Amino acid sequence: MKGPEEIPAVPGEDLRLRLRERLSALRAELERLRFETDRRWEELLARLSENPEEILPEEMLRSPAQALRSESAISLHAVRRLDEANGQVEVLLRLLEECLRHASRAALLVERDGGMHVWKRVGFAGPSDERRGSALPEGGALRRVREGLPQALPAGNAISRALGAEDAVAAVIFPFVVRESVSGAVYADTFADGRSTFDPDGVALLAWLGGLAVDRLAGRKLVPAPALRPIERADAADAAPSPIGGPLASPWDGDRRDEARRFARLLASEIKLYNEGAVREGRERGNLYFRLREDIERGRRLYEERVPADVRGGGDYYYEELVDVLAEGRPEALGLR
Repeated sequence: MKGPEEIPAVPGEDLRLRLRERLSALRAELERLRFETDRRWEELLARLSENPEEILPEEMLRSPAQALRSESAISLHAVRRLDEANGQVEVLLRLLEECLRHASRAALLVERDGGMHVWKRVGFAGPSDERRGSALPEGGALRRVREGLPQALPAGNAISRALGAEDAVAAVIFPFVVRESVSGAVYADTFADGRSTFDPDGVALLAWLGGLAVDRLAGRKLVPAPALRPIERADAADAAPSPIGGPLASPWDGDRRDEARRFARLLASEIKLYNEGAVREGRERGNLYFRLREDIERGRRLYEERVPADVRGGGDYYYEELVDVLAEGRPEALGLR
C-alpha cells in the first residue's frame, strides 16, 4: 500500500493553488497602485494649496469684480466724457482720444461728396491735421463699411496707406452710425513698435457709443445722462435748494431755451463738419451763406420744425450759432446782414 506522499496531486487542487498565487499577486499590484494614486493626489493637493496659479486658469483666480472686466472693457469715465460733450465736434474729438486706449492710432472718416474723407487722425507721427480732407481710395472694404459691416484690414492695405499708416500690422474699420445711417467710419490700427495690446472690440464699442452720443445731442435735456452722473450723498441731495417758483420764477423756461440753443449749435456744427473747405473759404471771402445756402436753409427748416414758436420768439439762436460756429464770431463773414 502506497503512503500519502506517493498519492498523485489532484488536478483541481493544483489549479486552485495557482489561482491563489495569481490573486495574491493581483492584490499586491492593486495595493501598489492605490498607494501610488494616494501619493499623487496628496502631491496635487499640496501644490494646489501652495501655488494655485500653477494649476488653475487665470480667470478662475480673479475676484468677481475682476471677472467682469475684460480686455475690451470701456470705463464709465470714457462713457461720461462722450456724454458730457457739448457739441458734435467735441464728441468726435473725445471719441478719438478714447480710441487711443485700445489701439496705437485712430482716425475718423466722414462721408462727403460720395466718398470717405479724413476728418482727423490721432496717434500718427507728424501734424494731426496732415491728410485732413483727403479722400480714401474706394474699394470693397469701404463699400462693406457703408453697408454697416465692420472690416478687419490686412497689413499693407490701401486704407492704411492712404492714412499714412503703411507700417500697420493689423487694422480695423467700423461704421459710424448716426440716426440709423452710416455717416462715416472709425479706423484703428497697431504697428510693430506700437501698443502691446490691440483691442478691436473696445474700438467697436466706442464707435457705437460715439454714434449714440451724437444722435442724442439735439434732444437731451440733462448733461450728462442721469444714470451717468457722479453718485451723490443722499443728505447732500436733500439739502440742495429748491428752485424758485411763483411770481419770482423766470417767465421763460430756461431748459427749453437751452435745448433750442443746443439744437441750433448741433445743426451749425454739422454744417461745419461736412463742409470744412467751403467754410474756410467762405470766412475768408465773407460769403458763407452764398457757399452753404442749401445746408443753412435746410438747418433753418429743421430748427423751426423742432423749436416751438414761443421759444424762437425769445431770440434767433440758430443765427447766433451760425455766427459763432461757422463765422468764428464775425457776422459779416456770413454775408447775410
